[in-house]
Amino acid sequence: MVISIIIVNYNVKYFLEQCLCAVRKATNTIEAEVFVVDNNSTDDSIAYLQTRFPFVQFIYNEENVGFAKANNQVLHRCKGDYILYLNPDTIVPEDCFEKCIAFFENTDDCGAIGVKMIDGSGTFLPESKRGFPSPIASFFKLTGLAEVFPRSPIFNQYSLGYLSPFQNHKVDVLAGAFLMAKSEIIHKIKGFDEAFFMYGEDIDISYRIQQSGYSNYYLADSTILHFKGESTKKGSLNYVKMFYSAMSIFVHKHYSGNKARIFSLFIHTAIVLRAVISIIKSFVVKVGLPLLDALIIFFTLWFVKNEWTVLVRNGLEFTLDNFPMTFFSFTIIFLVTGAVSGMYDKPDKPLKTFFSCISGIVLMIAAYALFPDRLRFSRSVVVLGGIVAAAAITIFRWLLLKINWIEPSDEEYKFQQTAIVGTIEEYKRVHSIFSQAGIEERIIGRISVNENNKNSVGEIKEIKELLNKLNIKELIFCEGTLTNYLIIQLIQTLPRTINYRFIGKNSDSIVGSDSKATSGETLAAEGFYRINESYNKRMKRVVDVFFSIFLLVTFPVQVFFVKGIGSMLKNCIRVLIRNLTWIGYTVNGIKLPVLKKSILTCYGLPVKTVHPLNKEALHHLDLQYAKNYDFWVDIKILLKNYKHLGGY
Repeated sequence: MVISIIIVNYNVKYFLEQCLCAVRKATNTIEAEVFVVDNNSTDDSIAYLQTRFPFVQFIYNEENVGFAKANNQVLHRCKGDYILYLNPDTIVPEDCFEKCIAFFENTDDCGAIGVKMIDGSGTFLPESKRGFPSPIASFFKLTGLAEVFPRSPIFNQYSLGYLSPFQNHKVDVLAGAFLMAKSEIIHKIKGFDEAFFMYGEDIDISYRIQQSGYSNYYLADSTILHFKGESTKKGSLNYVKMFYSAMSIFVHKHYSGNKARIFSLFIHTAIVLRAVISIIKSFVVKVGLPLLDALIIFFTLWFVKNEWTVLVRNGLEFTLDNFPMTFFSFTIIFLVTGAVSGMYDKPDKPLKTFFSCISGIVLMIAAYALFPDRLRFSRSVVVLGGIVAAAAITIFRWLLLKINWIEPSDEEYKFQQTAIVGTIEEYKRVHSIFSQAGIEERIIGRISVNENNKNSVGEIKEIKELLNKLNIKELIFCEGTLTNYLIIQLIQTLPRTINYRFIGKNSDSIVGSDSKATSGETLAAEGFYRINESYNKRMKRVVDVFFSIFLLVTFPVQVFFVKGIGSMLKNCIRVLIRNLTWIGYTVNGIKLPVLKKSILTCYGLPVKTVHPLNKEALHHLDLQYAKNYDFWVDIKILLKNYKHLGGY
């Protein structure tokens, strides 16, 4: 046996389907065995995949035992000369394993190999190659300085940003998403340390491979797709906490005395700084943006009034006494009008923000004419102040976008223009999946990949020109006639603004990942659920947060309307910290998209209530809720069942 491949799965069955399709092709000429360890997934992964991939050995855990322990479960069954730890959200090219094995055979000191990884948009993932997480390197990573200076050998020691991603390098740490090692070494060091539940286990095993007298190598000669890389999670405070926990385990295991204390001091300092930054960022983006805009508008009007007094009126003050109240009124008018005009719909679009502000200026001028004489002071100040405020807010949005405090939003799903890159047969298969989802109108045509150009909008060699001419927003690559190798090479040359999707030969699902803010997008023949769309996920969360804040702010009033006011307060907090959602399923439907536990069901009653319908009928209601989700449904249920928000 040449290679043993171990994949740990948790609720990503469609990504795993594409991964296994790619692995099957990449092992065509290599004697290989494949293990999939499922960590108690609730998305019916095993039942869906087992019959499709009979060459895979599936192991099902009745609880989530973590990444390290799940990998170690099958280590004693591995017979290959090499062991590959592979993430389920990856696609490997056909020649990947052969290149890695050839490198092992030609490099005497090679103990383990990692490869170049790109995300679903074709962007290089810095976790492909990493340095040892020394105290200073960890500090710069956690505080964000590594991101500010990505190519600095001082600030970005952690991701080795100063080393070219296009050249092979000897490195300290390899990513657990793709880590191939000699079997004898892995058995000698007994695999992963199970003290690490998530994060840090790849650092530890890389360190122990080096301690065994071998080197770790980053191989740029092969590139894989890793849809949900570390970059999708690193901005969250939860990630920082888990990283800190992993580093603490690592320090106590491999260090002692002063070195351990110094390391802990750096990590503690970094975690506090990152926590403060995360809290400020969360406040600005989720709560404080309108408040900050209001302050900008108010003080801009005040500034323009003062400058106008000096420069135009030669120091002669206006006779109006109550400027604060007047400016406050103008601020509210400006803010509300701008918000209604879409000022907060897409905060990542500074120009849209500016034009939304214009409507606020227009209404301010109209309102000025309705003000009583005692509140009028200067129409010119109002107009100029409004224009300066609009410019200041626009610049503020641009700055937030530049420092990644506002994530670029994806185009709303239903408005995308989709082209399918494949043969006529492959086009028909994808079209069928879109038809079942009820979104076939998005498809504008096929881009041919062979000499058969009949019924196509163009050829693959014209793809860049077609993207512009046809205003294509989404490309679906069909693996078959096109190889995974060619697809991976191609997306690295195409614009990052396009949403890329992938479907393997003979598979029934389409996967992709558009941005660092999302965990991935899927579309499958077995069922389409609107609740899985990125837009609808965001809007469901918006409804949860809005109602929670509203209930907390108006708490004294709610005593007269809601049963169990104490429970309502607890529910609000738990919804805000993402432990609960206001609206969920009536029964635990294993084949439905996963939702948080809820206070109310989509039937409209509290989850504790005994429902008058039978289980089959309730499951049908859950199915319709997931398939046809609209955030207005949640709002209607909440308003209709207002008195039950305490869960009674």
